[in-house]
Amino acid sequence: MDFRKDFDQLLAGILTDWQNQFPGADVSQGSLIFIKSACLASALWGIYRHQDWISKQIFPDTAESEYLEHHCWVREITRKAGESDADYLARLLDHLRSPPAGGNRYDYVKWAMEIDGVKAGYCFPLAQGESSVDVVVVADIALTGSELPSQALLDEVAAYIDGQRPVTARFVRVLAPTILAQDVTMTVTGSGVNRAQVEADIESYLGTFVPGQSLYLSRLISIAIANGAEDALITVPAAVVTPQGYEMIRAGVIDVA
Repeated sequence: MDFRKDFDQLLAGILTDWQNQFPGADVSQGSLIFIKSACLASALWGIYRHQDWISKQIFPDTAESEYLEHHCWVREITRKAGESDADYLARLLDHLRSPPAGGNRYDYVKWAMEIDGVKAGYCFPLAQGESSVDVVVVADIALTGSELPSQALLDEVAAYIDGQRPVTARFVRVLAPTILAQDVTMTVTGSGVNRAQVEADIESYLGTFVPGQSLYLSRLISIAIANGAEDALITVPAAVVTPQGYEMIRAGVIDVA
């Protein structure tokens, strides 16, 4: 059913049906047929809008908050303190796309994410050898004031995972990432370049990096070009930045001249 029809379209369709059934009928504005048809079109419009709303609640990605809660409740996914609908939906979609699987790497991420104060989790199987798992946790800065989790938060995640994990994973560590502050020094050319926006976008981009993710200079240059630069020369860093271990790149001093 097409829920996008407005009142005028519905009314026109009803009047057309009258004309098809009774070619000589008066369907002009103000006629009895027109008035009855307008009432019916108004009622149909309300039903269409209601059906449109219902159809949105059926699917998690379009459901309103109350019904998103129900989709998650059915799957025993509880909302964490301070969690937005967007983050809550992301956890549900992750559950649907990667359902529980007896302790694979995705399960460890899900277990970590169920703890209040955890913004993101990353699983590294076999990090210490056979039967080992490392889980790196990033804290929710809005709740904790820092991306780096406290020892108390790490301990809480570790205890929860320990109660969920399969017995075959004998060595499980829950760790914080190490912040790698990365300066960027760039010279751009072009009369229309917005240098302040380039700096802001680079800082925002580096804020998305996950533990172990490398920084490529070409991506920084593309940010400059997207903000009006004709060309860009990067002197810092001089080459690709490859984090070691569980280092996570974040913005240091960003200077675009």
